[in-house]
Amino acid sequence: MCGIFGFALKTPIAMDNVFRLLEKLEVHQYPSEPKPVGGYGAGIAVLEESGEVLCEKIGSVDGSPAKRLSEIFSVKEASILIAHVRMPSPQFMTSSSFKETAQPYIAKCQPDLTVISVHNGYIENYKEIKGKLCGKHVFESEKSGFIDSEIIPHFFEEKLLEKGDVNDALDAVFSNMEGSSAIGILQISTKGTFLHFIHKGNKTRGLTVWTNKYSEAIFCSRKEVLVGDFNKMLVQGEFEEKVSVQWREDASLKLSVTI
Repeated sequence: MCGIFGFALKTPIAMDNVFRLLEKLEVHQYPSEPKPVGGYGAGIAVLEESGEVLCEKIGSVDGSPAKRLSEIFSVKEASILIAHVRMPSPQFMTSSSFKETAQPYIAKCQPDLTVISVHNGYIENYKEIKGKLCGKHVFESEKSGFIDSEIIPHFFEEKLLEKGDVNDALDAVFSNMEGSSAIGILQISTKGTFLHFIHKGNKTRGLTVWTNKYSEAIFCSRKEVLVGDFNKMLVQGEFEEKVSVQWREDASLKLSVTI
């Protein structure tokens, strides 16, 4: 049960601030929670001004994975990014040292379309969904044991191409994936750039999504961590909380933001 974070902003943010938040997010733990949000891997993907995506990930290490990630990531600031801190489901714990099991996951199996996802939860029928994919897909986590979360960008990619409509593709992801999930998807295509969100079930770490009238968005698994580090930006940017799902709250929703 992991933690997710990301934003799409007009003005870049220093990566030092991003990694500071991720370090706090990975250790965040409510008194009644059996485990913290992360601590077994971390990853980040940044959309650069050139249109290229730079992604870096790290598996479990001694100490903070988010801090270690900050030491090897070369980007100094970003305006669009998506990030993850990992707490594996029990069945995936043995592979946590491999960076291929960390998120974000990227699907770029078709020209002119890149889909990047971060996921908190567990997709109970991921093997079934993987078996039904029609296109040629490359899965990086297969090197160390396929991870359920990696099915998300590939399934969304395929459904988007099949149906030709973002809402229909999100509906397909929502209705076909069984279990509890909080998902953030960054879609980069010739039709534009979008952030999509899905929440389903009552066994996630939560989800808070903030937007403003300037087509900016920022999201996180934990409101306390986000507001604690980014409150000034939220106030000055006139952000309002669009989605608020607490830990263990049963909530079903889909949301898309054009950026």
